Amino acid sequence: MANGIARPMGVTLVGVIIVISGLLGVLFGVLGLFNLNDSVGAGLWGVIVSLVIGIIYLLVAKGIFDGNRISRLIVAILTVINLLKGLSYLFAGREIIVNGLIDIIIALIILYLLYGGKARVFFASS
Repeated sequence: MANGIARPMGVTLVGVIIVISGLLGVLFGVLGLFNLNDSVGAGLWGVIVSLVIGIIYLLVAKGIFDGNRISRLIVAILTVINLLKGLSYLFAGREIIVNGLIDIIIALIILYLLYGGKARVFFASS
């Protein structure tokens, strides 16, 4: 609770999505480092971005659950970066288009839930 205001379900959902995305980002980033080849359009850039965003997501996840505004800002910035990475995957073509679509959808959901009505009140009260 942030100053007596109950955490909205959307913020809880964002926290869960952030933890899952962080874990997957780290997992796929590490696996990607061992599986780089010329057939992957985004290559090393995508792997490194996934790994870094995954680690930072995991570090700020508790702040999201607690209503920390700085954590919310960090997640928003990283989510926009992840959204741009997803868009780059769409233009890279080949087999990573699905990864790009997933990144874009998750990013849009996170941004919507972090800045929706009840979430604004929750984060403003901390």
